[in-house]
Amino acid sequence: MAKRNIQGMIGTLPDWAIKEAIKSGEIKIDPMPVDLDSVVDEVTIDFHLGKHLKVFKKQGWETIDTLHTSKEEMESMMEYVELKPGQPFILTDDQFVIATTAERLTLPDDMIGHLHGKSSLARIGVVVHSTAARFDPGWDGCPVLEFGTFLRGKKIIIYEGAPICAFSFEKLPAPVERSYDDNPNNRYGGSDRPDVSNIMGKKAVKNKKKK
Repeated sequence: MAKRNIQGMIGTLPDWAIKEAIKSGEIKIDPMPVDLDSVVDEVTIDFHLGKHLKVFKKQGWETIDTLHTSKEEMESMMEYVELKPGQPFILTDDQFVIATTAERLTLPDDMIGHLHGKSSLARIGVVVHSTAARFDPGWDGCPVLEFGTFLRGKKIIIYEGAPICAFSFEKLPAPVERSYDDNPNNRYGGSDRPDVSNIMGKKAVKNKKKK
């Protein structure tokens, strides 16, 4: 098939356009998939579970105050887990985990990334994102998954490096005026680790400092 140009496209990218955008460097994925055909479906590309996870501890802080809980306090509530290549992780129904994908994603200023769960995992009760499924133009970093299981009384074994989610991409008619990377409110971009919630806004931080 002759090479097709994605310039001028608007909307969700089909499979061939995803592959062209990756090959041209418009969408950057690191490490680059060895075989794009094996990870690209009709409108999505598979991403894989990375080695960095954070899990809420069962003991310790019992309350998260969305106005006053600091990032340091959030850090103390979670345990860091680093998986070896192919190592299993046992997910139970009383856990909430944040984890990075094995891939780093960099988006141009005229494209949005949308994270989707895998149907095969959803059918055994695994949810890989709670609400944060949109990655804005200019995003640069390892996408973070917020996952758990609602299958009560079961343990789910997932493996480092296994397909965990999929991304689709939406081309905008024009670049944004200010990309995510340039946004002063950018709290999570640029990281290869699962950052805990920066729950306190700037106003709350100022109020806390006044006390």
